[in-house]
Amino acid sequence: MEITTQHYLDLVNGTLVFTQDEPLILFDHLGGFDANFKNRLLDVFLKNKCKNQIYTQYQIDFLKLSHYNTLNIKNYAEFQNRLNFKHFVNYTIHPTLNYKNFICSFNGSPHVSRKLLVSILSKFGYFNNNYCSKNFSYTKNMLNGHITDYVNDQDNFYLKFFVNEHSEEFFQSTNSFGHVRFEHNQNIHNLESKLTESFLHIVSETAATSYYPFVTEKFLYSIVTRGLFLAYAQPGWHAHVEKYHGFKRYTKLFDYRFDSIKNPVERLVELITMISKFSHLTPAEWHDLYLIEQDTIEYNYDHYFSNRYLEVLKKHD
Repeated sequence: MEITTQHYLDLVNGTLVFTQDEPLILFDHLGGFDANFKNRLLDVFLKNKCKNQIYTQYQIDFLKLSHYNTLNIKNYAEFQNRLNFKHFVNYTIHPTLNYKNFICSFNGSPHVSRKLLVSILSKFGYFNNNYCSKNFSYTKNMLNGHITDYVNDQDNFYLKFFVNEHSEEFFQSTNSFGHVRFEHNQNIHNLESKLTESFLHIVSETAATSYYPFVTEKFLYSIVTRGLFLAYAQPGWHAHVEKYHGFKRYTKLFDYRFDSIKNPVERLVELITMISKFSHLTPAEWHDLYLIEQDTIEYNYDHYFSNRYLEVLKKHD
């Protein structure tokens, strides 16, 4: 039985049932995990003493998720590879690196984490309409509500990192590059110049306010165009990608302490303040920094196109 986002609430609410003799194939992020690494859908399976074989898009760390050890969850590399990693195998030529811009970031669906990300990029002056997309609108009150869901912000301390006098106009606007959902082999051609002309790609990962890493294809847009990236994702995401997929971090340039911060608002503020030191450099200086990490960039590029990442994944099957 294939379970997609549209089935998720039906299963949680008990209006959709499953038989005990068929594999359960779980697509997408399933609503994410809370701070105690609990997921509502897996809790339903646990409550019902589900014995079905379960496949997910998550790479399950059974030490962190030991409370689900009685479920028959399988790490299946080929399943994850087909869904997330095979989109760019025929994309072997990209534009030459030509820095003109600091940050690019591509934000499709209106998840809370994407509202937070585009807001802070705008506040810091890093949201360049030629290089950053935002396919949704919202209000300042909505954003303030999202922030207070995660931090005690009675003095508007954190709000100051996300809002200025022009924010309401920005929040109501949209900016699109002709993104076609799930058509990654097409979208890479729409975005390749934005990636190769930007010093850094801030990956807007799916459901970054969740607490357990969920890895999609988004960071690969930078891998296959030989670019630098950091992700606004779940805590531990970068370390997770290195452990389970084998892609190296750019530790000569970036301080990854933000990656261990559990709170999504605090993690995002730390990420943006960390990269701010690069914002006033010249394109020539950005290029010099790029060269410092060129060995790692080439390693990651070869790691993808050689399929070595798949061998790393299979070790955890």
